[in-house]
Amino acid sequence: MKESQDGDDIKVNRRSGDRPVFESIFLQQVSDGIDFLKEESKDILKELDKSNLSDLVLEEFGEETLNDISDIVDELSQLKSELIDTEELPEPIKESSKNIKMALNRDGDYIRMAKRRLNRIDSDEFVDVHRANLRVVELCDKAIAVNDSNYEAYYIKGLGLINLERYVQAIEEFINSIALKDTVEAWIGIADANRLNGDYEDAINVYGNVIEKDGTVFEAFKGKAYAHCACEDYSQAVDAFKKASQLEALDHESQKLFVECLEKIN
Repeated sequence: MKESQDGDDIKVNRRSGDRPVFESIFLQQVSDGIDFLKEESKDILKELDKSNLSDLVLEEFGEETLNDISDIVDELSQLKSELIDTEELPEPIKESSKNIKMALNRDGDYIRMAKRRLNRIDSDEFVDVHRANLRVVELCDKAIAVNDSNYEAYYIKGLGLINLERYVQAIEEFINSIALKDTVEAWIGIADANRLNGDYEDAINVYGNVIEKDGTVFEAFKGKAYAHCACEDYSQAVDAFKKASQLEALDHESQKLFVECLEKIN
């Protein structure tokens, strides 16, 4: 027996226990995910009831659940976008919707979702990294559509575009971010995009400008070292690596490149 919800677009079968079975695999995944979170929340509440909140390590206890929640919210958001084409809505309705979303800080919600996804990309959690980065960019575009004065949306979008190897576009977004709020992070983003795009001289100049303003930015010295190394200017690379290591421990890849540069000049 089939039941239709809101017409014939979404069809549901019934099984024992009255749990819905959707014909759409995507909708079934969302439904199953919500069921999982319901069960998970019961365990969380029991644990909270037994625990002293001050002793609870949230990072260990809730990170996986938060990721599940984030994924389901994101999937529901994508589903809504597929069902409702905002381009077809009358202009007054679109403007009203934008104002409501801004009042509810929806741009902040989109940015938080994009950040969480970006962090999980860096931890190699996603199988389809390309698709995950596209979603980061899409979420940032949604935030910008709500509030085009949110500098962070342009910055996070730039990071997603770097991961997609769309370096020129990434630089444009970092510039948009700086126009709203001048941050070291956005300048480092510009320098990184130039370096990864092979524009080493431009990258070195930008890293240098950051260092002139603030000589404690580890990423500026590290990025400058990588750029000098790519230009085969190994002595300058070694000097930048040394200054970076005085600020923060070098990661394994950077340490390996540092040693290689040292060997080149010895």
